[in-house]
Amino acid sequence: MIKVLIVDDQEIIRESLELMLNSVNNIEVIGTAPDGRDAITFVEKDKPDVILMDIRMPIMNGIESMKVIKANYPNIKVIILTTFDDDEYIFESLKHGANGFLLKGVSIKILAKSVELVHQEDAMMDTKARSKVLSLFSQIAKRNYLLKKNNHEDLLTNHELKIIQAVGQGLSDEEIASELKVTLGIVHHDISSVLKKLDLGDPTQIAIFAIQSSIMLRRIEN
Repeated sequence: MIKVLIVDDQEIIRESLELMLNSVNNIEVIGTAPDGRDAITFVEKDKPDVILMDIRMPIMNGIESMKVIKANYPNIKVIILTTFDDDEYIFESLKHGANGFLLKGVSIKILAKSVELVHQEDAMMDTKARSKVLSLFSQIAKRNYLLKKNNHEDLLTNHELKIIQAVGQGLSDEEIASELKVTLGIVHHDISSVLKKLDLGDPTQIAIFAIQSSIMLRRIEN
């Protein structure tokens, strides 16, 4: 059973998320909190597996709360609940350890799948949230914010280069599988291989790498 904590200052959102997630067989909402400070207090007593964390809240916002939680309980996964006007907080959230992003209002199917994915130690974000993040990273790249590069790019296969291009375009794993005509399992395997070869932390960093490198401009043979 995946134990979930919901943190949002709007009671109606806390209640609706709790109702939806408690209808899923392998997920249990063990608590809710109206702000980041209460979230920290809850985590100290009852250790959730996954936290759904709003960003903008009174008393203590989601980023400050996540920084404290991640510093003391690094194995707890945090999914940031975001809206279309939260761009200024997205990079800060990633920098301080967010495991995923969801736009508020996603379906129960996407919500449950997202909780399951981050619990399995996969970083995730739904397609619309990924597009927002990639747009932000594109702006950052233009300001010369660079990932530390290694010398292992030559180890990448043509198929892995196509995976990087697809991630850079903001495609979901399912869309990548369809585009490249391979199974979802192969996509997951190849993403893991790319992460290892490039010494990157998660698929979001692949997206940054794709945008900042010349790979997005290459014509890659089959």
